[in-house]
Amino acid sequence: MISLEKRDGVARIGKLEIDGRKFEVPLMIDFLERYEFEDLIGSMDFGIAPYVLRDIDPKRFEVLKGKDKNFIIATGLSVLSPRKLVETLIKLRNDSFKPLYTPALATPKNLPLLVYFGVDIVDNILPIVKAYEGIYMLENCEFELKSLKSLPCNCEICRNHSVKDLDEELIAKHNTAVMKRQIKLIKEQIRSENLRNFVEAHAKFDPELTAMLRIGDENPEFFKRYCAVFKKSKLTPTSEDSFSRYEVFTFFERAIDAYKPKSEVLLILPCSARKPYMLSRSHSKIRSYLGDLLSGVEEIIVSSPLVVPRVFELTYPAINYDVPVTGYWSGDEIRFVAEKLAKFIEKGRFDVIIAHVEGGYKKVVESLGIDVIFTAEGEVTSQKSLNNLRKALECVAKRDFDLYLSIFEHMLRYQFGIELSELGDNLKVKGRYPNLELFKGKDRIARIDVNYGMLDVYMPLAKLMLEKNAYTVRIDNFEPKGMIFAVGVKEADERIRPNDIVVFYNDELIGVGRAIMTGIEMVEMDRGYAIEVKRKL
Repeated sequence: MISLEKRDGVARIGKLEIDGRKFEVPLMIDFLERYEFEDLIGSMDFGIAPYVLRDIDPKRFEVLKGKDKNFIIATGLSVLSPRKLVETLIKLRNDSFKPLYTPALATPKNLPLLVYFGVDIVDNILPIVKAYEGIYMLENCEFELKSLKSLPCNCEICRNHSVKDLDEELIAKHNTAVMKRQIKLIKEQIRSENLRNFVEAHAKFDPELTAMLRIGDENPEFFKRYCAVFKKSKLTPTSEDSFSRYEVFTFFERAIDAYKPKSEVLLILPCSARKPYMLSRSHSKIRSYLGDLLSGVEEIIVSSPLVVPRVFELTYPAINYDVPVTGYWSGDEIRFVAEKLAKFIEKGRFDVIIAHVEGGYKKVVESLGIDVIFTAEGEVTSQKSLNNLRKALECVAKRDFDLYLSIFEHMLRYQFGIELSELGDNLKVKGRYPNLELFKGKDRIARIDVNYGMLDVYMPLAKLMLEKNAYTVRIDNFEPKGMIFAVGVKEADERIRPNDIVVFYNDELIGVGRAIMTGIEMVEMDRGYAIEVKRKL
């Protein structure tokens, strides 16, 4: 029913086709221009019972509910509490990939969050009703029209009328124009994979929206089913609500599991504004001053909310995030970061832990209650601090290892669950940091894609992935070109998420591509983009 074109988490852009007419979701059915949507509305079975009856009288609901084969239509949701509404949307979205329509629920304010939770189709019923109550709507707020001195909008209605000119019909047209503008903006956020950042900022305008976002974050498995692990967009964790977002949750889940320190010496450093850290002014100065003394030292960079071992600094979201720097760390922030840092430290057998940190970073390390050598006095790049760090490192024995090779080892484990040793011996890293490539002899195995914070795959690794059935897709017997559609997919690894690098094959290995949808969707859906072909092997 829906032809998927782009995902950003649970939200998606796709095409609907009804009696030869095409509609793009997210879609707003405009009841002021009902004739444009007659075919779509006429094809829907709404039933004669609101969805909320399901919890009150399940048997009667089963008899009276809509029996639509193409849509999920959930009426009456506006009466639900924020928690119940989120739980209902999650259940509805998990039950089916069919387009989800929530009549008489959307407003300009809650629209981004509804789409974020997987709603595909909304309408302007509430904005029309509000208009006849004298409510003038904007994307982030609502006003009683009689309280306005001027019209804070530049839509066609507001450009051509004053406050005293507006009647209920004109307000309805204005409210609808705001809804249309909002849905266009949401689509662009999805295309740029930036919807969560947008929703997180937008939710601050309303306590109920903030509550819904937090309640949704209590269900990380729901988002993991759909959400990309690797993205081009920047992660902007601007508040403690960001700590529970799926990118942060997934990074810690995978990185803690994949981390295998090689040295008994650990150096803890503060984060930097520039990413990757190693190219920042502060980290470059530290590494330049210490030289070979850093060889064989494990490094972990402390930030908020991220804690990043050096071997993961080229992995998303560590390679592309930005946090506000105030110098103040809240108690919850310190506890959260300290807990994650402790989990990484537990993965190693560290005889010596050196912390070259100050301020809130130092409070994080101190809260661990373990033996640590602190070396910073004032700025971490001051001469005195650097001298202290040099002396501390000169006094410890270290086990040398190849940092760049360790980066590939950890990224392979993080991304595919594959061990570097499975690729054999004589592996060598080439290129200039961060644009590194892994070779075996003359054969390129993988390269670091700094745009997505992930590994791109070449023939030797593709063969190993096929042998291990890791991120593989079996397609029908056809010659793939620029795009592989879901109808051509026979089997797919259920671990696949949008943007994942996948190997596709039929009777033999064919090539490597970037997933557009999840592995489950590739198999269950019969239309839409499944894989963007990167190269044939």
